[in-house]
Amino acid sequence: MQTQMLRTLTLVRLGQGKPSPEILEQFQNEGRMPRITLYEKSLGSDLLDERYLCSLPPHTRRWYRWLSPPASQVLEAFHARHRYDALISWSEQLGFPLAGLLKITASDIPHVGIFSWISKPRKIRALRAIKSHFTRLILMSSVQRDAAVNLAGLRPDQVVLLRWPVDQLFWKPMPMEDDTICAVGREMRDYGTLIAAIRDLRIPCHIAANMSPEKKDAWIRDVEAASPLPPHLTIGKKAYPELRELYARSRFVVIPLLATDTDNGATAILEAMAMGKAVICSRVKGQQDIVRDGVNGIFVAPQDPRALRNAIQSLWDHPDVAHRMGQAGRAWIEKYHTLDSWVGSVRDTVIAAIDEKRRKDG
Repeated sequence: MQTQMLRTLTLVRLGQGKPSPEILEQFQNEGRMPRITLYEKSLGSDLLDERYLCSLPPHTRRWYRWLSPPASQVLEAFHARHRYDALISWSEQLGFPLAGLLKITASDIPHVGIFSWISKPRKIRALRAIKSHFTRLILMSSVQRDAAVNLAGLRPDQVVLLRWPVDQLFWKPMPMEDDTICAVGREMRDYGTLIAAIRDLRIPCHIAANMSPEKKDAWIRDVEAASPLPPHLTIGKKAYPELRELYARSRFVVIPLLATDTDNGATAILEAMAMGKAVICSRVKGQQDIVRDGVNGIFVAPQDPRALRNAIQSLWDHPDVAHRMGQAGRAWIEKYHTLDSWVGSVRDTVIAAIDEKRRKDG
């Protein structure tokens, strides 16, 4: 199958708040954001998001008002399936019910899931029941891959292990004085430990995360409990260009994590490495596929302020070591984690799923 012949429908979680396609294209062309539309173009994919739902006929929208947004997406994908070569679910919240619906209706359209965390016991139980209606399951963590095969019982050839992608053209080294450090992201972050570690170091640090009052993550409570914060520590969300500049100004990047068996922090770690920055990361079960201890970063014991403080002080005092690790990180990105390679691998996986169905129909 040729790439230009692909026509897929991708279910994505709502609430992303993306600008219109025209504005996205403009921002990407101007270098103001990563190439997030590369996936859609390469896979000939329509995104089943808010804009898609709003484009439906009025009578259909009226019916969907009685349903939750995820239920509306799943039913619409099922209804529209005959117009596409394959369905792609980019969320367990959407992919699991869709697979269940495909199973009870004996529908054999190729269905590819792109998931990040399937190892929770309730997800494993659900996946066991619906695994027949995932033609392929794409995971970006070896821990999660092992759970899919060994706990949920998927065939090894049914599970595709890819590496998390990063747009290496947007996130790239930028010569700038490295007068600070930073921490980025919000999921499973342990900023309480970070604050305790740097409180007395006097090393400038910015935590690029949104302290949203609507979502009280555990780290927000930890930050509030640690107030007043030291004057050399600031917190606040950064837009793409601002975040890229923050990475460029940082001697290295710190990703403190709570205990987890999923690879939280992967996006920030990859962005930092793509910018040529060393990473200090908590050694947790789920985060083991990207950081190479002593090569492109440093692992420290989780929830250990003293260990984190020592690592930060040491790397700050040895900028040559930080620079060498940053160069190794950039080389690692170019070899294993480019956005172009990931999109190509997803496309190949979807084509393989479509070809498998055709052989069965054959």
